[in-house]
Amino acid sequence: MRCIPVLLIIFVMLCGTQSQAQREAANWYFGDRAGLTFNSGIPVALKNGNLQTSEGSAAISDRNGNLLFYTDGKNVYNRQHSIMPNGTGLLGDDSSTQSAIIVPKPSDPDIYYIFTVDRPDYSFNLEDPIEGVNYTEVDMSLNFGLGDVLPNKKNIHLITYNPGDPLENKYKSSEKISAVIHNDGMSYWVVTQLTNKFYSFKVTQSGVETTPVISTTPNSVPPLINFKVNVTALGYLKISPNGKKLAVAYSSTSLGDPSTGTKKTGKVFLYDFDNSTGIIENEKLLLSGSYPYGVEFSQKTTKLYVTANYFNERDVLLHSFLYQYDLDNPEITSSQSIIHKSSNSAGALQLAIDGRIYRAGYPVFTPKHALLSVIKNPEEKGNACNYENNVISISPNFVRLGLPPFIQSLFLENFNFKFLCQGDETHFFISTDVPHDSVRWDFGDGNFSTELEPHHTYALPGTYNVSLTRFINGEALNPWQKKITIVETPKILPEYELIQCDLDADPTDGITEFNLQLAKDPVTLGNRNTQIYFYETAQAAALDSLYQNAIPENYTNQTPGQLIFAKVSQYGTSCFELAQVSLTAKSGILLSPSPANACDLGNGEAEFNLSSIESSILSELNLPANTRLSFYEAENEMRAGVNPLPIAYISKSKTIFFLAKREGSCYGSGKLDLRVSPFPNVLAVNEYYLCRSEFPRNLGPELPIEQVQKFSFLWSTGETSPNIMVSAEGTYSLRIVNEEFGCASSFEFLVKELLTPEITDIAVESTSEGSELSVFTSNDRGNLFSLDDSSGNFQSSSVFRNVPGGSHTIFVKNRNECEIIQQEILVFGFPQFFTPNLDGYQDFWKPFKIPDLAFQIKNIYIFDRYGKLLKQLDPNGNGWDGTFNNKGMPGDDYWFKVILENGREFKGHFSLIR
Repeated sequence: MRCIPVLLIIFVMLCGTQSQAQREAANWYFGDRAGLTFNSGIPVALKNGNLQTSEGSAAISDRNGNLLFYTDGKNVYNRQHSIMPNGTGLLGDDSSTQSAIIVPKPSDPDIYYIFTVDRPDYSFNLEDPIEGVNYTEVDMSLNFGLGDVLPNKKNIHLITYNPGDPLENKYKSSEKISAVIHNDGMSYWVVTQLTNKFYSFKVTQSGVETTPVISTTPNSVPPLINFKVNVTALGYLKISPNGKKLAVAYSSTSLGDPSTGTKKTGKVFLYDFDNSTGIIENEKLLLSGSYPYGVEFSQKTTKLYVTANYFNERDVLLHSFLYQYDLDNPEITSSQSIIHKSSNSAGALQLAIDGRIYRAGYPVFTPKHALLSVIKNPEEKGNACNYENNVISISPNFVRLGLPPFIQSLFLENFNFKFLCQGDETHFFISTDVPHDSVRWDFGDGNFSTELEPHHTYALPGTYNVSLTRFINGEALNPWQKKITIVETPKILPEYELIQCDLDADPTDGITEFNLQLAKDPVTLGNRNTQIYFYETAQAAALDSLYQNAIPENYTNQTPGQLIFAKVSQYGTSCFELAQVSLTAKSGILLSPSPANACDLGNGEAEFNLSSIESSILSELNLPANTRLSFYEAENEMRAGVNPLPIAYISKSKTIFFLAKREGSCYGSGKLDLRVSPFPNVLAVNEYYLCRSEFPRNLGPELPIEQVQKFSFLWSTGETSPNIMVSAEGTYSLRIVNEEFGCASSFEFLVKELLTPEITDIAVESTSEGSELSVFTSNDRGNLFSLDDSSGNFQSSSVFRNVPGGSHTIFVKNRNECEIIQQEILVFGFPQFFTPNLDGYQDFWKPFKIPDLAFQIKNIYIFDRYGKLLKQLDPNGNGWDGTFNNKGMPGDDYWFKVILENGREFKGHFSLIR
C-alpha cells in the first residue's frame, strides 16, 4: 500500500502496515446457501450465498481475503452473488464429490481456471453423457472487475481415462480432484484419478498442459455400475500442504452382497506425491470395510484425518467414525486412532487458513442441519486434537456433505511476507517454529540475505520465486519456495470532475444521484486491470483494506461540487493510489420530441433504430452541434447513466427516456414515445409447391391487408398491384410500404413446380424369408410409395421389406398427388453365397421357391465364370453341393440360369466360399 504525496492528510502511520498473508481460501460457499469467512480470524457465517449443492463447490478470494467468485461446478457467481456472463453450463455437477476446484494462472493475476468434475451416473438420463474432467477460464479484468467466463475457453476437455476402454470412455473419471503448488514455487499440479491411474496436469505461465503425467498404482478400482451409477467414484482426494503425500477415499470398491450390506467395501489409500514430477507411488492401505468419504491433512502434514460411515445389512446408516493417522509414525496404518463416533454422516473434511480442520455432514434423517464440526488442534495426537462435534453455526442456512476444496499449499505456513507494492521494502519472516541454525534467502532477482527477517526492495514489478534455505549443523535442508508478485502502483488521473445532469425534483440545487462508475475509465486512464472504490474522505479510503466501507456506486452528493476520493488498485493487491473526484450536477432543459414509429414484426413488437431516431430528434428540435443522445428504459437508469439501450431496440409501444449531452456535459433530457405501427403479419419467406396443373398461381391474396389504400406495393416483376399471377416456378419478392408511417417490409414467395417422379431403378436383395425392394426415383421432392395398391396406404420410405417372390407393381406419386406412376417387377430370390463344408449350414445352393404357381421353376443350370456348364439342378432337389465330376470346385463366383414354367428366364451369379 502506498501513500499519496499530494494528500498530506494521510499520516505515514497508515502506509504499508498490512501483512500480505495468503487469504485466497478466506471465504467458503457450500451446502444450502451456506458460507463462512475467516477474515476476522474466526469462522463467521455468511448469509449471502446462492449455491444449493449437496456435495461439491469451490470458491476463491484475492490475497487480501476479498471474495472473487464461487461455483458449484455448473454456475459461476461473482462477488456480488450474480451469475457471471457466460457463467452457466459448466460441466461439473452438484452431486459430484469434488465438482470443482479453482487454480490461478501463474504470473497473471486476472486469469483463473475452474476445473470441473461431472457426476458419475446415468440414472436420470441415459442420453446425457458423463462429461468427465474439464476446465474453464475466468478473466477477472472484465465486467468492471466482476469477471467473465471466456466463452471460447469454456469446458475444455481433459482426457482422464483410456479412450479405447468402452467402460472408462463412458464414465471418464471419478469424483476426485485436488491441487497443490509445484516444487518450482510457480506452477501448480491438478490431480484426478480413475481405475488404477492418477492423472497429474501441470498449470504454468503458459496455461494448462493438457497432456498429464500418468501414475499407475497396484490398486485398481474400475467403474462398478449399480443402477447406472459408478459406485467407486465417491469420496475425496487430497494432497498434503507440503506436496509430499496424497490420500484418496473410495466409498466402495465392489458391489457387495445384499445379505451383508452393500456399503462395507470402501477403502482409504495413502501415497507419496512428488511435487517436482507429479508422480504418485508407494501405496499404503489405511482403512477398509467401511464407507469412507472425507480425507484431510493437517497444516504441517503430521496427521491425516478420515471420515467413514458404517451401515447395517439394509444399508441404513448406523454411525460414522472420525479417524486420525500419525504420518510421523513408521507404521502409519497401525497408528489409527478413533477420534469420535457420531450420528452425523461422514461428510467432507477441509483445512482452513486458521490451521483448523472443519467437518461437514448432518445427523441421519436430519437434512436441514446448520452446524459444522471442527478439529481445533489437528497437529496433536489422539484426543489432544480437540475435536468438537456440531459447534460452528452457519444458520440460517444448512450444511450438506461437501466443503469447498482449495489449492492445498495455500495452508502451508513456512515463511511469509508483507509490503508488495513497487518501491516498498518487502519484509520476509519465518512463520513456523521449525528449528534452524542459520538461513539463506534468495529473493529471486539475483539478491540474497542471511538475516532472519530481511527487508528487500525490488527494482521492477513482476513475479519472483523466493526461496528460504535453512541450515542445521552446517547441512542445508530442502528449500521452501513461494512466488510473490511485486505490483506496480496503478497510473491514474489525480483529479477528475464527474459531471452529471441534475434531473430530480429540484434541477437547480446542484444535488443529484451520481453513477460513480462513470469516473472509472477517466480516473484509471482506461486500465481494465484495476478496481476502483469511492470514499467521502481520504483517510477512510486508506484504512479500508478489505473494501467493505466504500460508499455506494449510485451516490447522492451531500453538497454542490462535493469532493470524494477514488481508491484505485490492481486486482488482488493492496497497492493503490487515490484520486480526487469532484461531483458537479448541472441542470438541463426538458426536451419533448415527436413519437417514433416502427412497423409491427408480427408479435406486437417493432425494431426501433435508435441511431436514426437520434438524428430525427436532433433535426426536429434543432439541437446544437456535437449533441449526443443516449436512450434508457427506466428514468433512474437515465439519471445514473447505466444500461443504455442498443441501437437496434425491439420493443412494444412504450415510453423510454433519453439524455442529451453536448461535448460531454449535460444539455437536457426527455421522454420518447415508441409506437408500434400495424403491419401485415406474413412470413418473411413463403414457400409453395405446385403441380403443373395448378399454374398460373395468384400471389398476394394471403396478405392480411384490410386497408389496401394505406400501403404501396412493388413486386420483383415490376408490378405494383397487391397481387400478381405467376405461370412458372421462381422466387418472387414483394416490398410493402406503410405510407402513413413510412415503415416498410419485404417478403419472398418461393414457387416450386412439383415434377412427376420417374422410377430410375429398383434394387432387389433376397433372403429365404422374402426380398427387400429399394425404389430409386428422379424428381424426389417428397415422393410417396405403395406396393400393389394404387389406392392404398402410401409410405414416405422407398424401401419395402419381406416381399414374396412373384409379380408386383410399384406405385409412386409426389406429396401433392399430381400424378401416379407405376412399374411392374418380378421378384426372384436366391442366396448370394453358400459354404459347402458339410457343417450343416448353407452346404447347398439353389434359388428360393416362389409360392405363386404361375412362376414355378422348370430348369436350373450352373456355369463357371467362362460359361462352362457344370450342373443342371433338379428344382425339387437339395441344390448344388459345389462339385463337378465329384471334385470340389474352388471358391469363386459362379453363374446360373433359371427357366420358369411360364417360359420366363432369370440369370445371375453367386459366390462359393470355402
